[in-house]
Amino acid sequence: MNSSWMFAEYCLKIISAIFVTIYIARYLGPEDFGVLSYALAVVTIFMAVTRLGMESILVRELARHTEQAKDNMGTAFMLMLVAAFIGLLVLSILIYLFESDPHTKIYIWIISTGLVFQSFLVVDYGFQAQVKAKYSSVAKSVAIGISSLIKVSFVWMQADLLLFAIAYALEYAIVGLLLVITHFVKKQPRFLFLFQKDLAKSFLKSAWPMVLSAVSAMLYMRIDQIMIKNMLDVHQLGLYAAATKIYEGWTIVPYVLSISLLPAIVKLKASSPISYETNLTKLFSLLFWLGIIVATITTLGGEWIIGVSFGAEFIEAKSVLAIVMWTAAFTALGTVSARYFTVEGMEKKIAIRTVFALIINVIINIILIPIYGIEGAAVATLITIFITNYLFNYVDKELKQLVNICNNAILLRFSRRS
Repeated sequence: MNSSWMFAEYCLKIISAIFVTIYIARYLGPEDFGVLSYALAVVTIFMAVTRLGMESILVRELARHTEQAKDNMGTAFMLMLVAAFIGLLVLSILIYLFESDPHTKIYIWIISTGLVFQSFLVVDYGFQAQVKAKYSSVAKSVAIGISSLIKVSFVWMQADLLLFAIAYALEYAIVGLLLVITHFVKKQPRFLFLFQKDLAKSFLKSAWPMVLSAVSAMLYMRIDQIMIKNMLDVHQLGLYAAATKIYEGWTIVPYVLSISLLPAIVKLKASSPISYETNLTKLFSLLFWLGIIVATITTLGGEWIIGVSFGAEFIEAKSVLAIVMWTAAFTALGTVSARYFTVEGMEKKIAIRTVFALIINVIINIILIPIYGIEGAAVATLITIFITNYLFNYVDKELKQLVNICNNAILLRFSRRS
């Protein structure tokens, strides 16, 4: 039940983001939507840094040492708060030095104020450690609903881009406020102004690999948008962001299915290795071929899909959508592979792949964007996902079983033999 509340909140967040984003994009048009997407992409990278990996570290420590919950939460809160202000300072310097458009500078700075309110996520982690995620999930779900209404209201009011930037900053503030209210209503231990130097050193020692992995993941997900803005223009970025939003919407499906089936996969691993491999192959196959089917449909009906979702102004994005959706099949392989790594105790491989994918993606984007524009960025994504989620398995001797599973899944062979 604890996991189901977290899972429901995550699904609501993603679904709300997709439909509200589409609604906003139709109103703003490609150019303004491109500016907003760029500002969000830049801030998202700093969000990953300032969390310091506490979503894993703090939950672990709170579960291990319940007697020092206040000190752990207080120390984590202060570390995240300091990291937020340092992040704001660094981001402000970077946009001052490298961003030429004064309006874009303002939008990035406004949205980045949300970094400060991330510190209150320690409340969420506290509930998770107590297996009481229901309370924080409800608080965050209500915050999602309120912020979505604010954004939709701004569209109705025909507001300018500045108000939408404020709306995204308010989203973080509302989440923080509701978490704090929930914390006090449920009479949780007070942690503000508590700080232990020894705990801080321990947290920071554990944090750096988590931060490296998170930053690499965020850069990998958003670097193409940042490069398009700087190598092309915001209009092209708006088109690209619209197409990839549909792709991101589809990636929820393999993620949801793989996460929901993870407990069953773990049990099969312990009870029957043959059934474990056979059923894992079936899961890989199901999601891979679903991705192929969706990519085929999208290729044939891309213009209609873009027109219905975003409107006639975004029709030029149809070619990007057609290319990037072929990534879906190999994205599914990567999603289920992440569950495989978890079950097999190979979590470090996820971080290694993410860093490798980032490097490959940047190199290919540098080559293809100047020649082929946003279609080149889409091809770069496809090539990167194919290499990291499939070909990369062949260079790791520990992944012989995973290679066999993936190949059997693609070829629809559901036996244990390779």
